[in-house]
Amino acid sequence: MRDARLRLVPAGAAPAAPAARRAFELHWPTLLAGAACLGLAASNWVSTGPVLAGALCAACLVGLSALAGQARVAVLALVLAVAGLWWGTLRLDALGESALVSSIGESGPVEVVVTGPARRTSWALRVPVQVRSFRDERVRERALLLLPVGRSPPRGAILETVVRVEEPRAAERGFDERAWLARQGAHVVLRGGAWRAIDARSGILGLGDRLRDRIARAVGRGTDGVRRSLVLGVVLGEDEGLPQRVREDFRASGLAHLLAVSGQNVVFIAGAVIAAGWLLRLARVVREVLAIVAILGYVLAVGWQPSVVRAAVAGGLASLAWLAARPADRWHFLAVGALVLLAWTPASVLEPGFQLSFGAVAAIFVGVPRARARLDGYPLPGGVADALSVAAVCGLATAPIVLFHFGQAPAYTVPANLLAFPAVPAVLALGLLAALLEPLSPEAATALAWLSGWAAAWIAGVAGRVASLPGAELDARTALVALVAAAACGLGIRSARRRLAPPARIPAAAAATALLLGPLAWWATSPATAWERPVGLRVTFLDVGQGDSVLLETPSARVLVDQGPPEARVARELEDMGVRTLSALVLTHPQRDHVGGAPEILRTMRVGTLLDPGLAATGPEREEAVAAARARGVPVRVVRAGARLAVGGLVLRVLWPPGPGLPSEDPNLNALVLVASYGEADVLLPADAESDVTSRLPVSDVEVLKVAHHGSADPGLDEQLRDLRPRVAVVSCGRDNEYGHPRPETLAALEDVSGLAVYRTDEDGTVVVESDGRGLRVRTEG
Repeated sequence: MRDARLRLVPAGAAPAAPAARRAFELHWPTLLAGAACLGLAASNWVSTGPVLAGALCAACLVGLSALAGQARVAVLALVLAVAGLWWGTLRLDALGESALVSSIGESGPVEVVVTGPARRTSWALRVPVQVRSFRDERVRERALLLLPVGRSPPRGAILETVVRVEEPRAAERGFDERAWLARQGAHVVLRGGAWRAIDARSGILGLGDRLRDRIARAVGRGTDGVRRSLVLGVVLGEDEGLPQRVREDFRASGLAHLLAVSGQNVVFIAGAVIAAGWLLRLARVVREVLAIVAILGYVLAVGWQPSVVRAAVAGGLASLAWLAARPADRWHFLAVGALVLLAWTPASVLEPGFQLSFGAVAAIFVGVPRARARLDGYPLPGGVADALSVAAVCGLATAPIVLFHFGQAPAYTVPANLLAFPAVPAVLALGLLAALLEPLSPEAATALAWLSGWAAAWIAGVAGRVASLPGAELDARTALVALVAAAACGLGIRSARRRLAPPARIPAAAAATALLLGPLAWWATSPATAWERPVGLRVTFLDVGQGDSVLLETPSARVLVDQGPPEARVARELEDMGVRTLSALVLTHPQRDHVGGAPEILRTMRVGTLLDPGLAATGPEREEAVAAARARGVPVRVVRAGARLAVGGLVLRVLWPPGPGLPSEDPNLNALVLVASYGEADVLLPADAESDVTSRLPVSDVEVLKVAHHGSADPGLDEQLRDLRPRVAVVSCGRDNEYGHPRPETLAALEDVSGLAVYRTDEDGTVVVESDGRGLRVRTEG
């Protein structure tokens, strides 16, 4: 029988309210702010006019007079939700308007203001801008400015240049540039050339630009290269100067959030200002006001980022709450931060940055106290236990968001963040102190920036080492299996604790863990290679020995021209590259060294169409390939001179042969000659058709040439090179082949062309040429 315990209630006091009612009484402002956020977020899918919204709000407000308590708050929340829906509709309509859309395809002078840091790619500088005028007509709208690779314009600069107005790229099985820009109110891309800075913006935004430049200048005193970019990434969220490899390491290790300014930066700055004020014996009111000023200045320097705005709102409200002698509620601060962001840009809720920022903070509020309580009693220092709790909770909470948006999530995010965590405050503190001291003592600023760079180097080392571990990134399927296996391990260990004696628990738990996680670890560390989507056009001249095989790839298409001899095992090589499907397979002519690998590819991969010239001269490998295609239901299409095929931004033009030829003719004379075009980049693929055929064809000024017939002697090559004027030439041939390919006279002709880069698969291995439709970049994998 349970002991009855007397519960005393003070005279005149009501019994304690239920937990739900008490939570409602404490957090009703948060509920109201949350209702407005829901309305703003819903405006991305539901729109309403002012008449309907006003009628709904009026009806609800009339009902408020007859209600009280929780019912009144609920109706007021409904009013705010409807008002949020109406306001969100207005903002989205305003952001959806564009005066420049009607000028797509036209060119003219433009004046723009740089509103953010330029991101450098292999092909261009991508600069967010606010357009001021186009063709001397006043315009006010956002756009993306593409400039040639070179010096980046600073944020806040006012530029003059001549641009061509273009439509953003549509979704191509991946990043949807058009939708991403539209969510920010930008609907056109401006492709410019040489630019000139004529002024810089002024006012409050100009002050933020100057603060940012001052921090960057101070950091640059003691650091350079990758270290400077890392410090700027942690301090300002500016990772544009980092090499792609370093950014990939941070993403794979789960440290990418360190390169985007987080709320802890704002907390650190506010705490540092308040602590400095305490040391100087300033009044509490002065300290809190200075903290608000410091937060606003940092937000101006960094720019409009979800995590910064959220933390700035929270820090500012915390100080204002103290100044007004009001209680502080962290959930209310979080909701108001979301309200500010969504009121300005309702589509922010669709952005990964918004979801990751608010999801992580909500997870910290809910999960960290519970995780920290479970670590009590373990021999861990308090700081380590706190960092472990935050890393584990944030990693679990954000993993589904990362998987949804990016398809892969870091597997070792907890240990990576534990190792990197001690260096983050050092980078931030030393970098900001360098900026503060730079006007007073440049030498001291240089020393602090140098120390900040070394702390950043530690973080980069952690990212690189963790990213290099097997299975550093998990896809959705592997992550689901890992979650199920971990849950099974947990249940097994819990059951063992109940059923087994203490001495036998540890061996049993270890055995169960190994049994369940062993196969998973093996599977995770040897996953199937994922296809690496190209940015534009990628042409891969495969090293197949004495033969030809060329893979043409765009973000949404893959075409394989020739398949090499059977012993080259091109199907296996494609699988190792992550290629599982082909839009088209092209047989140029029926010879073993060109189409010998086609049957295996058709039997093991999904192929959209088989393209064949249908020559009268044939061979066993070609017949086997056609039979394999028909057995798998792959359409076989005969293509000859004049045919044109377009797939995924890639255009294939067939220049030769005009007909099937004769059975007795050399197949090389009737080989399929293709020109593959992507933007302004043309690739000539003549197979084994030499200049006696190709010199008569309507083609000139190509950027890339596959040298015909593996570099055999070709008397007309000199003259043809003068017409084609290629920038890159690739010879596909085998090492120490019996034909002596490439022939010395062919190499001499190629070497005589000024500025022509010549590559050979027998010496360079696989040759990869990439293009954005204008520029070229070549790498070898020998």
